[in-house]
Amino acid sequence: MAGGKETPRQKMIGMMYLVLTALLALNVSKQIVAAFVTLNDKLDASATIINNKNEDTHAEFDKKRAALVATKGDMKLLEFWQGNATTLKKETALVVSYLLGECNEMIKTAEGVDWIAEEGGKDADGNIVKLKPLMEIQGMDNYDIPTGMFVGGNPNAPVQRGLDIRLKIHEYRDKIASLMGTYEQGKDKKWSFTAPADETGLGDALKTCNPADTAKIGQFYRALTLPEKLHAHEDGAEDMPWPSVIFDHAPIVAAAAMFTSLKLDVKNAESMATEYMLSKVEAPVFNFNKIEPLAFARTGYINQGDSLALSVMIAAYDSNEVSKIRYGMDADTSNKDAWKEVTGKIGLDGSKPGFHKVKGEIGVKEKGELAWKPWEFTYTVGQPMGVVALPEMRVLYWGYDNVVEGTASGFDPSKVTLSGSGCSLSGKGNGQYIAKVSQPTRSAKISISGKKDDGSSVSLGSFDFVCKPIPPATIYFGKTEAGGTCQYTAAKNQPSVRVALDPAVPLTTVTYSVLGGSLYVSGIPGEGKVNSGGAFDDKAKSLLNQSKGKTVMIEVKYKGPDGISRIGATSFKVQ
Repeated sequence: MAGGKETPRQKMIGMMYLVLTALLALNVSKQIVAAFVTLNDKLDASATIINNKNEDTHAEFDKKRAALVATKGDMKLLEFWQGNATTLKKETALVVSYLLGECNEMIKTAEGVDWIAEEGGKDADGNIVKLKPLMEIQGMDNYDIPTGMFVGGNPNAPVQRGLDIRLKIHEYRDKIASLMGTYEQGKDKKWSFTAPADETGLGDALKTCNPADTAKIGQFYRALTLPEKLHAHEDGAEDMPWPSVIFDHAPIVAAAAMFTSLKLDVKNAESMATEYMLSKVEAPVFNFNKIEPLAFARTGYINQGDSLALSVMIAAYDSNEVSKIRYGMDADTSNKDAWKEVTGKIGLDGSKPGFHKVKGEIGVKEKGELAWKPWEFTYTVGQPMGVVALPEMRVLYWGYDNVVEGTASGFDPSKVTLSGSGCSLSGKGNGQYIAKVSQPTRSAKISISGKKDDGSSVSLGSFDFVCKPIPPATIYFGKTEAGGTCQYTAAKNQPSVRVALDPAVPLTTVTYSVLGGSLYVSGIPGEGKVNSGGAFDDKAKSLLNQSKGKTVMIEVKYKGPDGISRIGATSFKVQ
């Protein structure tokens, strides 16, 4: 188990051990030992980001369920793999709770009080999910307690409690790897995976798996395999048992940071397994890049005293794909041979007053094939009515050029005007206006009026809008998303970060200015700088050159057109 080429994790552990022994030998100040608090916080922040990504992946199962229900697909495969994903989530919560529980007992022994966070410290099942900040520990340089609890008096024969940490992670690894590799495919294919005692037997164990799965299962197994022994990183020293290298004479804050590092490893492995299980469920793929609120009813016109059933939902669509539509109006709705075929929007006839019906089909791509879905719509041509439309969204954002549009049936667009209270309006053309609001305006009102042929003006209504800051932006490191992975070549050659809104946010002209920030690489001391504008300084570039196999964390301060300064962060693994 010892010797040979060290993995990135082993190198990181060895570096931490080397720093620890140097600190102890020099008897340096508590402020330097407290630097491990910063490391712990960065690792914990990365684990939170990955946990959020895992939650999003779990939510994708429900999206596939909806697609299968809509297409009357086979639900058995979904039920199997979503059930495995639920088991994975529960097992992950248990092992994370175990790691945090051991860390809590260690700190509790030193401080005399329980260290589980008072708010949000446990989940609904009683699992520990959060501890108090390490900065509040009084004896953060105490190394007797970690040594006594997890090593004992003989580093060559550590106590069982220290050995159990490694065994617990390996038990979790073996159980989840078995979930990934054991299933039936069709009626006559049965695959299985039984975890070997150590990595030397992994090749033989993978022979009973689906050949298409061996790479993913092997990657997961290796990601959670902790060596039995590690280099002690001292001249002439022999390889020592894993707990002894990690915890022997380690200050409490350093030992706590190691528990957080192990939690991060588990969450990373959970991410691999969840994405793998999701990929096993085949469902129709509906491409979309925009999500907007949609309110609709059977008709758009009612008489005074009547009621109207309004449906409100979220519409997801692909703005880059122009769908084919076949339709007929009024008498043609029952005669498909008379239907017209168009792409994009349909121009509805408003020359005749009264009730009208439109019926047709829209072409939707499912698995690359065009499928026709039926739809119908009714509308009424009635008396003139004023409407204010906000094409981009139903709020006005501070410092942003909000596009609003005023229309009134029965009036020429050139005779329709808008006026605002709490906002400034300027004409854009084609009936559209730019509405601008400034901080800290909370609400605004836009009124619409139309000019009659006799020159008199008639009020057609007023509309209230909520005013708020522009949504927080996302920090981008090249094409790498938070919680994702980046190839080493791309990472070391990336000169800067950029700040922009997520593509799902329908604001298209928002720009941000980067004010500065910091870059860290797990296991490597020092801090790189993000300069104004987003470029990395030489220290940051140097850290990226050493980031292979490590986690990179970036914090950026930025400002948007609303004048608000914010801090954003991203974290990812370099392969």
